[in-house]
Amino acid sequence: MKEYILKARSLALSATAKDTYILFIGNVFLAFWGFLFTLIIARAISVSDFGIFSATLNLAFILSSLADIGISSGSVNFVSESLARGDIKKSSEYIKASFVVRIIIVLALSVLVLAFAPFISARFLASQDSGMGIWAAVLPIFLFPEAFFPFILRGQKRFLNSTIMSNSFYIARLLFAFFLYITGALTIPGAFWGFGVGFLVTVVLAVVYIKTSFLFAKPGKVEYKNLLKFSGWIGVNGIISSIAGRLDILMLAAMAGAVATGVYSIPSRLATFIIVLAGSFSSVLATRLAGFGDKTKEKSYILKSALVLVPITVGIIIWIIMAKPFVTVLFGAKYLEAVPVFQALAASQIPFLFTVPAVSAIIYAMKKTIYIGGFSFFQLAAIFLLNYYFIPKYGPFGPTITVGIVNTILAIYVWTIVVRHYWLEK
Repeated sequence: MKEYILKARSLALSATAKDTYILFIGNVFLAFWGFLFTLIIARAISVSDFGIFSATLNLAFILSSLADIGISSGSVNFVSESLARGDIKKSSEYIKASFVVRIIIVLALSVLVLAFAPFISARFLASQDSGMGIWAAVLPIFLFPEAFFPFILRGQKRFLNSTIMSNSFYIARLLFAFFLYITGALTIPGAFWGFGVGFLVTVVLAVVYIKTSFLFAKPGKVEYKNLLKFSGWIGVNGIISSIAGRLDILMLAAMAGAVATGVYSIPSRLATFIIVLAGSFSSVLATRLAGFGDKTKEKSYILKSALVLVPITVGIIIWIIMAKPFVTVLFGAKYLEAVPVFQALAASQIPFLFTVPAVSAIIYAMKKTIYIGGFSFFQLAAIFLLNYYFIPKYGPFGPTITVGIVNTILAIYVWTIVVRHYWLEK
């Protein structure tokens, strides 16, 4: 018994655990700031307007994810590898290469959406106001610094700085929206300007933490080639997963209208906490698994990582049980319909949480990114077809059924690959 206690204590005080605590606590606050932001917006505008707001923001996040093309994961991999060898110059070259690729794609996508703003507003955002399409083009630019620089800091294993930067963006956005709320001036455009304030704060912190010296680095074809080659299948997965993961709100807006989208958007925002938590855990696993180079150590680490998810799952179940007072007291009786939708959606995310150790092992230890990228094609097709069938039949409940089915299939798929590689192959 004493041996197990000592082992548990060692695990709890390990460097990995400490980094996980930092990201976990940081992301708990991220989820909290995001929750407060959602709460303020939902109370300030109608359910229908909240549906339009959510659809516009959802499209902006899709565009932001499209611009990533796997570069975030690639930057973490190559920056951490370069620093592990003590090669600061090479690390700066990979940061510069990542920055250039990301910014070019963000601007190109924003210009493209801007050109078709009226059509996008009417067809995908449940709004006749072309201004929503314009905001969908501007928001990815506002989101760029927070979507890029924290990953660089994680590659440098500066998890605390990464957490501070991300939280600063969310806090700045929240404070701006709260100011408009208490003055009675909070509208959809006002909420979106909060992202602009967050943009400015994040840029300042990027200069403080990362400096500007990387801008003078001169990456060659080799750095760009390595970055794009590594990011290739991850990028495919990121693009398709981004579309697939946010297809629910787009399809609800197009097929069920603004009100149904508004009812679903509250559960969707709350369930994002689980996804953010999974992302923070994955970020810690990435830097460790990329540096082991030992199958036995990787195998042990994967098992320990899976065990960490058990108490987190218990917390999610408690959250599901307490959903009704949680949603109705905070958001008001007008969102009572959202309670069972949230319960179903939160439960459907549990299988996804348990994919994190396996997916991280496949990408960073096994280096088999094609397995993840290949699955994303199935994921996109399955989500579209299932939503197309379930949304007209079950309304806001439709996407929750889809998410549960696809996440369960993903969990079975990735753990089958990992178990075969680490436990069945000699």
